[in-house]
Amino acid sequence: MVKTLKKETKIDHHAEIVTKVESILQTIEVLMEDSLFIDGIHGEQELSLDLAVDLFTNIKAGFIPLNEIPKMTAAHEAGTIDVS
Repeated sequence: MVKTLKKETKIDHHAEIVTKVESILQTIEVLMEDSLFIDGIHGEQELSLDLAVDLFTNIKAGFIPLNEIPKMTAAHEAGTIDVS
């Protein structure tokens, strides 16, 4: 029982980390779409942000279990999602 609890706690903690990293990635994405922000930084900083996005994406991938069941939205389940 203790092993199961530790495993569940570890999985929950991993999910928490993934959620936080996704939040960082979403914030960077919003900033990259903001023309005032983009105009206020120079090319090297923009390149560094692109590298940071790659870094955080790889970090997030490291905390997603290989056997995790993908999250399905209602649109996916109903078969109405547009993948084009």
